[in-house]
Formats: sequence, C-alpha cells, structure tokens
Amino acid sequence: MKALLIMLLLIWCLGTIYGLRKALPPGISSTGPWRDGAGLIFLYDLSYGLDGRRVHEERIVAAMLAEIARAEQFIVVDMFLFNRWGAEWDGGNGLAPGQASPVERVTGALLAARQARPRLAVMFIADEVNTGYGSYSEPHLARLAAHGVEVVITDLSELRDSNPIYSGLWRPLLQWWRPVEGRGRLPNPFAPEAPAMGLASWLKLLNFKANHRKLLLTERAALVSSGNIHDASARHSNIAFLASGEIIGDLLAGELAVARFSGHDSPASAMVEAAELPGGGGRGRGGRNEAAAGEGGAAREGVKVRMLGEGAIRRQLLAALQGTQLGDLIWMGQFYLADRRVMAALAAAARRGVEVRLILDPNRDAFGRDKRGIPNRQSAARLLAAAGDRLRIRWYDTRGEQFHVKLTMVQRGDRAVIIGGSANLTRRNLADYNLETCLEIRAGVEAAISVAVADFFARLWDNRAGEYTLDYSAFAERSTAKAAWAAWQEFSGMGTF
Repeated sequence: MKALLIMLLLIWCLGTIYGLRKALPPGISSTGPWRDGAGLIFLYDLSYGLDGRRVHEERIVAAMLAEIARAEQFIVVDMFLFNRWGAEWDGGNGLAPGQASPVERVTGALLAARQARPRLAVMFIADEVNTGYGSYSEPHLARLAAHGVEVVITDLSELRDSNPIYSGLWRPLLQWWRPVEGRGRLPNPFAPEAPAMGLASWLKLLNFKANHRKLLLTERAALVSSGNIHDASARHSNIAFLASGEIIGDLLAGELAVARFSGHDSPASAMVEAAELPGGGGRGRGGRNEAAAGEGGAAREGVKVRMLGEGAIRRQLLAALQGTQLGDLIWMGQFYLADRRVMAALAAAARRGVEVRLILDPNRDAFGRDKRGIPNRQSAARLLAAAGDRLRIRWYDTRGEQFHVKLTMVQRGDRAVIIGGSANLTRRNLADYNLETCLEIRAGVEAAISVAVADFFARLWDNRAGEYTLDYSAFAERSTAKAAWAAWQEFSGMGTF
C-alpha cells in the first residue's frame, strides 16, 4: 500500500511538472511585426442607465455581419462562447426585449455567405465549453458543419495546465476517459436548460483552461474583440478593433496554428492558407517573432499595429506600464484584474507620479451566480493600499450584465499605446495558459484611434450622457478571508478567473 501511494505521488508530481512546463504548440505566444494601422476603427457595445431606463448600444455584431457579407475568399471565426444557453434568465443579462439573437444572426450570415459564394472557405474555431466538453453537440455549430463550414473544436490538452494541482492527476490517470456524446446525466453548470454533461466532461472542465479568443478574419478585414457571440452575454459591455492590411496575415497564422494542433489540416485550411492577402505576408506555419517586435517600427510617424498572443500580451503591457513617468496617464478598463506583475507595475507607476485611472467590473455576478466580488474588489483594495492617491478606481454600474471590457491606454506626451482584445489581466490569461489575442496600437494622441479610445474612457469616467460608473466606495471591500481566497485562486489556478 505504501509503495502504491508513493507511486501515485510520483505520477502526480511528474504530471504537474509536465503540465506546467510542456512545450507550447507552434505559433503560440507570439508578437507580430509592426504593421500600418491606417484605417483602424474602435468599436464598443455598452449597457448603461439613462433617465431611469437601461440602454444597450450594440455595434460589434453589426460590424461582424458586414464583414461576413463582404468576404470573397475566406472567413475564419474564433469564438470562446458561441451558443444560446442561458439567454432567458431574468437577472438583467441575456437578450433584451426585442433583441435578436447574436448567435442566430452570425450563423445565418455565415450560411448565407456560403450559399451565395460556394467556393468561399469558412472555418469556425470554438472552445470545448460549447459542447459541454464533449457531452453534446452545439446545434448552431452542427448546422454550420452540415453546410460545409469547417468546425474546429480546440484541443485544450495541447495547452499548458493553469490548474496544475488537479491537472497533474488528470493528465496521467483521467484524460483517457472519453466523454460519450448524448450520454450525460450530470447537471450543466453553465445553464439549467443546457444538455446534461457526463462525468468525463466534468473532469475535463476542472482543468480550467480555454481557447478564450474572440475574432473574425476575412481577406479584407480583421475584427479583434473582447466580446463573445453568445446570447447569455448579449448585453455585456465590450470593445473591438476593426483592422485591415497585413495584420490580417499575422492573425491568420495564429488561427491556422490552432486548427493544426487541434487535428485539422484539411482542404478548407489549405484554401484559407493560400488566400491572397494584403502584402502577401504573415500567414503560414507561424512561430514566435520577437525579432520583429522592436521599437523602431512604432517610432515612425503614423499609426502602427501588431498582434499579441498569449504571454506576449503581458510582456508588452508591462513594457508600456513600466515606461511611464511623471505626467503620463494610464487608462484601464477590465473585467478581471488579478495578475500580480501587472498590479505591481500599476502601483509603481502611480508612485512615480503617473495618473492611473481604472474602471473595473465589480464582479457582482456571472449568468445569475453570485461572484462575491472576486477578484476585482480584493485587487482594488490591494492596489489602493500600495499606490497612493494618484491611482483612482471607479466601478462600472452593472445590472446583471458584465463590464466585459479588456482595454488599456497609456498616454506618454504626444504618443499613446493601446492594448485591447480578449485577455483578462490574470495569470491564466497572460502566462501562456489560455489562448488569447490582443492588438497593440501605437499612435499620436491626436490620431483618430487614440481620440476614440480616450473619449470612450472619459465618457464612462465622467458619466457623460449616461450613468456608467460609481465611486470606489460603492463596492469597497476589506475582507481578509476573501482577499486570501482570491490570492489562492490566482496563485494556484484553482478558480474560475
């Protein structure tokens, strides 16, 4: 018995080390070269109060539908959440009265594009969460597949383990137990009306990893967003950037990398890879590209943009924050803020005399479940204690929906650095565990893209033409127990953020 326990402990330790240190798939955690950012467009969805009623401004889905209709060679969608489960709960989230389903609209647009242009290559990459980790088929994805769309369910086992204490046992002992579609008997944690899940799927879920990307690519445009196409998220506040030019190829290389390590190297993939793109570069087999990521390209006049994937997001965000000095301004809007290195950089910037303004989701709830303020309220208290009065925090006034924005703007003199996309500022999102995509933009403060982002932040901070944000005191919290629990979840990965 003692020998068996020692053997299990050894297997557990080896599984934990392997999951933390395993090689990343090719094309992951890359920094793209600087590209011309002329024509970049900033988009956002907002839910807020106005004259005693709730208003929802929606722009991102409309932009996606327009680009789908314009595509002639290919369409690639990579979406973390793409399903209708949970859309009808009554907590103020989900679809507004009379609001059309974004999942139905995007599904219909993709099918219409395929019907109008039969030679159009369409690939849809999704996370396993949409199929209950193998317990059932997602109806809209199945419908797309039946009409010639290549549907890729991301193979999350190829990623590193963000919850290593659990995954260290799951990898050697439990991953061989495969879910059987349609045989689930256990409740679905995502929505009560969603299909039941099997035990093997539940065990897979507990690895807490994801393809968390949210983007659309065609040969004409790239849309990189913080927003899912998900009916239960239809009233979330989100941001997106719409770009064109050579950046499309850089983003496409990252998507083809995901398709390949998920077992899809098909004719549709080959058609997408062979498409004619602006500049003829950027696509292909992909890999880390740090050599092309220097400061020289950004220092030239005009707007520059580059793709950031996974760990590159934290590297470039920290560089932007750590380069600030007295008189500079940092704006940040975030759904989750918990990464200790990012928080340390924010506090240090404030102590140097940088003005730091944060707009955070209060983490009240998620799809009807009480989140108890974790982790943002604990992170906010820690930041204020460390940073002094030049760091200021306001909470977004959510009413069931979420402030799902992931956006930072650093203003240094007459230049601005903007980083936004899918990544929350947590260990799981920034340390090469989840799949993430953001754009980094460098421009003059008077460039149209800089003005648009600055105006977005100022509108929310000042409650201009609406009721968006609340004083820090509205959700100030000093619970030692909650702070310890949030810190443990961030350190260990045994949590949902």
